[in-house]
Amino acid sequence: MTDAMPVAVPAAPVTLLDIYTRQIEMGGQLTLINERLNAIPDHENRIRALEASKAKLYGAAVTLSVGGSAAGTWIGIILAHR
Repeated sequence: MTDAMPVAVPAAPVTLLDIYTRQIEMGGQLTLINERLNAIPDHENRIRALEASKAKLYGAAVTLSVGGSAAGTWIGIILAHR
């Protein structure tokens, strides 16, 4: 015989007033967040500029790596033939 799992009953049920109060609080927080975002001038353009500079740094690192490897290989071939 299996016993049924006891169901946890909340001590105090959530009422519509609780939900409405929480919704009002969240609306106030969203207003503050929007004000902070508006205070930052063109934050999306700043993020795009940072991403572009990051891509340029990666490109420069790859280019230098390939150039260094090619130069090292060339020097190695020259020294091996002597």
